[in-house]
Amino acid sequence: MAKEIAITIDPCDIYSGKALAELSQVPYNECSLPLARKLEIYFIDNRNNEEGSDVPPDAKDNISAFVRRIRQMAPRLNMVKMQDISGLGLQTTATALYFDCLITQLVQISSRIDIASGISFGRAIHLLNVDAIRNLTFLCTSFDLISGRTVRLIRLNAPTLQCLRVSSHGCIDLSGIIRDVDGSYVEYPHLHTFVAKLNTSQSVPGRYTFDGAVPFPYLRRLVCGGDYPFGDDLVLFRGNAATLELLQLTLTRKLAVTLLRSKVFTPTSHPKLQCVIFPTPSVIQFNYADDPEIIRLMMDIAPDAAVRNISNWYLDQVPPPVLSLFSKHASLQVLSLPGPCLSLWDAMTLIQSLPLLSDLHAQAPTLEPMPAGVTVRNVVTYVRSNYSPIDTRFRCWHFGGGGSRLMKDKVKPFLLLALACPNFDYAATVYYEREKFAKLLERTIGTAAYKKYAPRLRRLLPYRPK
Repeated sequence: MAKEIAITIDPCDIYSGKALAELSQVPYNECSLPLARKLEIYFIDNRNNEEGSDVPPDAKDNISAFVRRIRQMAPRLNMVKMQDISGLGLQTTATALYFDCLITQLVQISSRIDIASGISFGRAIHLLNVDAIRNLTFLCTSFDLISGRTVRLIRLNAPTLQCLRVSSHGCIDLSGIIRDVDGSYVEYPHLHTFVAKLNTSQSVPGRYTFDGAVPFPYLRRLVCGGDYPFGDDLVLFRGNAATLELLQLTLTRKLAVTLLRSKVFTPTSHPKLQCVIFPTPSVIQFNYADDPEIIRLMMDIAPDAAVRNISNWYLDQVPPPVLSLFSKHASLQVLSLPGPCLSLWDAMTLIQSLPLLSDLHAQAPTLEPMPAGVTVRNVVTYVRSNYSPIDTRFRCWHFGGGGSRLMKDKVKPFLLLALACPNFDYAATVYYEREKFAKLLERTIGTAAYKKYAPRLRRLLPYRPK
């Protein structure tokens, strides 16, 4: 017996009673779903009803009857997920009222109501009775402008929300989701995922302080893109060190300095943090010489994390002090360093220091600068004598393309890495460069310097099978 129901429907068919009539024609025993727990509703985008002139006067009665019929079909229903409410046609006061009615009725049959919406919901928020929209567990929406009504909608559902995703393309202030109008703090006791993606160039960080507030005590996943929304107050990180598992944070110098001073992150502060992602804004570049403490912060957060992604570094070469920081991350399995260009020698040192590392996302390594006394004539012998074998779990290096000339320069470093690392089998490039790279690999393997090791080197593939 089905435990989930999914329906695609035109909201006008609910308003007019057509949907109920069609359900009523089906014998009860044929549409009974006694074990169903979840209902997903996909609304057909209906833009021809913007003025609401075709909505019948008994629309609310028809909505109530439709929801009652759903309840009869699935008496154990405890979750309703509305996948895209933009199809509800919320452009007028009339249609907004019907949405209020629908939400109110669904709350009567389900303990969980989830909403995933497009930007039209943000534009129509001023038409809705937000007080009627309660018991939301999931709210994912995009707004031109996060208004007081939007903040109130989020705040009213704080007791039940489990996942909150907010994005905005205008000036915003999210401080109202933490502090109520009477000055009291709001707590989200069940929220495990908070995603805020804000327009960096226009956002207005909250200028308030939230002394003592712990609004998100059980967060497991925190994604903060664009400007940090709460100014100098690190309220997002307060009280959830024991539960946080994933952190994605757009790191600016200001935020990095604030984090450093506050000592929110220490080597033992976040025991469950397993995935750390630091996408820095493209206009901001960190250089180790100028920002050693900031880069140290990026490296020191969650030393036991299995996945680490640090993007947009500006490093012509990775200096030894940075490489030495990786030695703390013995449990690291996936590392993304798309900014700096590693030399083959630094790369092998890095791989040696990370015994569990299996995947590295970075630019292709270079042979230069060569170690003292090493030339293209003796480089194979040098690698075999000084690095082989690097017996770790390292299997795949993911890198981009770069045209015929640049691709040719990438072949030998990977072949040398394969000679040093017995488990390295995938030099994975973009799909449109794979055939070209495979031919260059085969051609180079056939030369005198590498021919002796052909059986091993032919295991190297330009992609990683799924």
